[in-house]
Formats: sequence, structure tokens, C-alpha cells
Amino acid sequence: MTSIAYFLSCAAQQAPSADNTQPWQLNWQGNSLTVRYDSRRVAANTFPADSHATLIAMGALSENLSQVAEAMSVQLHWTFPAFLNINDPVYFQVAIDQADTFSSPAVDAIPLFLRHTNRYPYQNRPMPEGLLTELKNLSQDSTRIMVFEDKAEISAIAQLVQTASEIRFQTREVHEWLAKSLRFDAKSSDQFGDGLDIATIDLPPGGRIFLRLISDWRRMNWLNKLGAYKALAMIDSQAISKAPLVIAVVGPASFRETITAGQLMNKTWIALNAKGIAVHPYYVVADQLQRKLTNCVPQDLVFKVDSIFNQAQQIFQLNEGENLHMLFRVGYPSKTPVKSKRLPLNAICSGIE
Repeated sequence: MTSIAYFLSCAAQQAPSADNTQPWQLNWQGNSLTVRYDSRRVAANTFPADSHATLIAMGALSENLSQVAEAMSVQLHWTFPAFLNINDPVYFQVAIDQADTFSSPAVDAIPLFLRHTNRYPYQNRPMPEGLLTELKNLSQDSTRIMVFEDKAEISAIAQLVQTASEIRFQTREVHEWLAKSLRFDAKSSDQFGDGLDIATIDLPPGGRIFLRLISDWRRMNWLNKLGAYKALAMIDSQAISKAPLVIAVVGPASFRETITAGQLMNKTWIALNAKGIAVHPYYVVADQLQRKLTNCVPQDLVFKVDSIFNQAQQIFQLNEGENLHMLFRVGYPSKTPVKSKRLPLNAICSGIE
């Protein structure tokens, strides 16, 4: 059982999360795994335990567990709470069938371990028709994938990203969360294994120095008076405007269904990377829509978020009670990126004998 728990924990370790914060805590008791929010390590440094971004990450983690269990021919039994207890945020529990033997997987043969973010420019090559049909048919429960290949539609989505990014660069809380996640030197990244390694970002000459400069909100706020937020948002949205394909994950907004959205998001991402297709997640639009729902938008920027909300309703055909959960920029890679690091297992997991 120890080996099964180890492989499952390694799979969980590779799940994507907002700004690579890895907000989970894995606790093993015999053959049962409990996944909860690591309040001690990440509280006040990233999205809260009950936030949409955290639920998406936990859904992605559960998808990794499912895929590696299937590769090992191991049966998992899932228990999800009806709602999240904010005082003890447990997202789900997983019990493993007792088994004397299991198929020891070759990690390189399991696609989830190859999943990564590619923030570099993509080739201007269309996606094969068969893949487009496959993507359009992807769904899980009431959550679905929307595929955008029309240039006018992609341009409209890029404009949403630009507007949302303008708001992000003018919001102190969001800016300071991002600044805390940045890892500027290799030694720091090797030591901590979390956050956004600067080496994974497509930066122009001098970009590293500029990011250090604007990490301090006081400088960013001053530069915003000169229009820095507009320039940065334009740069942020340019890549998506040139994308051969944009994918949206859309579906209901409840606790359990947001977990499902994270599962579908990660399943799609893993499948695309396994086919040699690059993926760059964009959360900024979904984040601003969530901040509108929780009244976290600075008062002077509410009108911009209202505009994003109205446009998103039309572009993504959102029904009552539905969310835009995530956007992907998709295409054939032009460059192999540096893969984000991960925290060591002993930092996120306990109870493996």
C-alpha cells in the first residue's frame, strides 16, 4: 500500500495551481487520503480556501489521482463533502482498494507527468480537424469545453483578457499576491519549488529587472499613473490574440461542479500536451468575474468588470448559474519551455510509511 500511496502522492504533486502555489495538504491514514487546504503554509499568500481558483486546483489534483490510479489498475473510492467547511477545508477523501499487487507505472509513460505550461509564442499552424472535433465533444457532467478558432471570436476574447489585465494591474491585493509568488533566482527556486519561476516566463530583454521593479506596489501604483497598466495589459493579451486556437472551460458554479471543472480542465490540458500541443492557461478573465461575484473589485473599476461580465455572457453563452472557469491559449510550440518546479513531497504530504 505504501508504494501505491507514494505514486498517488507524486501524481498529486504535479497538479497545476494558481501561480504554482500548490495550496494542498495531503494526509494519509492507512489506505485513505484526505486532501485539504494548507492554511499554515499558503493562507494570506494566495487565493483563499473557498475561492474559485483553489477549487479548480483541487479538481485538477483529483484528476491526476484518477489518471495514475488507472495506470496502476487501482480502484479509488471518492467522498466529497456537500459543502466546504471553511474552518477545516477538506475537499475530498480517497480510499484505495486493498490490493496485494499493483502495476508499477513508468512515470515517463503517464501523460500527466509531462503536462506543463508554455508561455512562449506558438507556430501559426491550424489544429487538425479530428482534434477540433474531439475537443468540441469533451464534457464532464454539466461542464463543457468550448473551442474558438474564428479570428474575430479570438480577437474578442483577447480584448476581454486585455481589459481584465488592466484591472488586475490596478488592484493592489492581486498584484501583491503575484509579487509574492515570483521566484527570481535559481537558488531560491531550487530551495522552495513553488511560485512562478521567472525562467518559465517569456520575457523581453530587461524584463526580469522590470518585474523586480514593479513587484513593489508603490512603484506599480506610481507607474500606473503614467499608463503602465495599459501597456502591460496589451502585452499580456497579444499572445492570445495570435493564438491558432482558444479553449474555454464553462459550466455550473457550485462547489462540487467547480471541482469537476478543474478535473475537465486538467484532463484536456494533459491530453493536448500528450499530442505535442502547447497550452497556456489564462485565468485573468475568470478571476475578475469571480471578484465581481464576491464584491472584491475596487469601486472605481466596477464598471469595467461589469463590461467584461456582459461580454463574457455572450461570447461563452453562459446560462444562469454558469461560470467561465478557465481559458487556454493552444497551438503547436515554437520553443520548449522550462517546466515549473514542485515542492518536495514532505512539504505537502504526511502519513506515507
